[in-house]
Amino acid sequence: MGQFTVFGKKEDEKIREDLRTITDIIVRKTSPISIILFGGFGKGEGSIEIKNSKIKPINDYDLYIVGKRKVSEDELDSLRIECSRAIGRGGLDFVENPEAEYDKDKFFHADIRFIHYDKLGRLPPMQRTFELKYGSQVIYGENVLPKINDVKVPVSDAIRILFNKMDHLLLSKFQKNKLIKTIYIYKAYCDLASALLIAENDFRATYRQKAEAIQKHDFPSRLKKKILWATELRMKPDPGKIKDINKEWEEAVYWVGYVFKFILKNSFRIKDDSWKGIARFVYNKLPYLYFSPYLKSQILFPLQYYLTLKYCLLCWKKGEIIIKPLFSWRDVGLKLAVPLFLYLYGEEKEAEKYLKKITSRTKPLKERILYLYGLYYLQKIV
Repeated sequence: MGQFTVFGKKEDEKIREDLRTITDIIVRKTSPISIILFGGFGKGEGSIEIKNSKIKPINDYDLYIVGKRKVSEDELDSLRIECSRAIGRGGLDFVENPEAEYDKDKFFHADIRFIHYDKLGRLPPMQRTFELKYGSQVIYGENVLPKINDVKVPVSDAIRILFNKMDHLLLSKFQKNKLIKTIYIYKAYCDLASALLIAENDFRATYRQKAEAIQKHDFPSRLKKKILWATELRMKPDPGKIKDINKEWEEAVYWVGYVFKFILKNSFRIKDDSWKGIARFVYNKLPYLYFSPYLKSQILFPLQYYLTLKYCLLCWKKGEIIIKPLFSWRDVGLKLAVPLFLYLYGEEKEAEKYLKKITSRTKPLKERILYLYGLYYLQKIV
């Protein structure tokens, strides 16, 4: 195991202890060929909190099991809970619990996914594939990273990243806990760097590489400074460094909206960049464009309907009876993003109108948007 943080041996050893515990459980339960650590800790840029000489990792551990025996989603969920609790953490995902108050122990989890060994050279052209190959590390078994295919990350992934940032920022808006707002603020800026570099065909694997690369492009100087600031803050989240958390949150929301509109105008040539105009574009036209980079053929209907069916089945499993999306071929994920950004940017009546196209239950509006989008976000599609 290599470096997990930007600090030193003591901090890395704490992470190493956790990962040994997690690895032992995964190996015993799944007999993997390999286990890959990705995300912040895989890049060597993991977020940690140090208080009274105690070192505590923040956010989560992101892992991929690589093997030849398929590990089901139910098995992965069970592993997530078992591994998280084995290191003294709760194992829950905050996105799945939008009405809860954030607790850094309760909502710390091991996010565990699966890749079949034979598919390592055929992974989809996504941010995650690029960062798996160039921004992760193998912590058990065969070094499979050279087997992962090179990809060009498409603009569609930049759009997906921005939708997720909107969800996280809205999720943290009314939180009393200053730490979660701090986390989602710095994550927003770090991912804005990702989205812009994807759009500029200059994507990089690590946070610091992205922050450095973004300085060379012609973007607003204020945004570039905020990305540098957030990149350093994410290594050691310290809410005490932020004087006015609500003002910082509002600025992060502004820049996410700015970058979203920038990419839509430059990559998709939209003319009406009002939020209502963008809503019409995302709902009616983006489904024809968004999925093309991920498909070998340009037949959009089967993939989008499969994703919608998969989502509806998950909702039913959770006791959420969703029917309306099944009467359209368009992906429900793009439909859910529309009320999300409309609500975040002050168009609440429009947000409710679009949410009614998905479900008749729209009250309380913010909570319904967050819960339904959160279920889509948490699906282990790749």
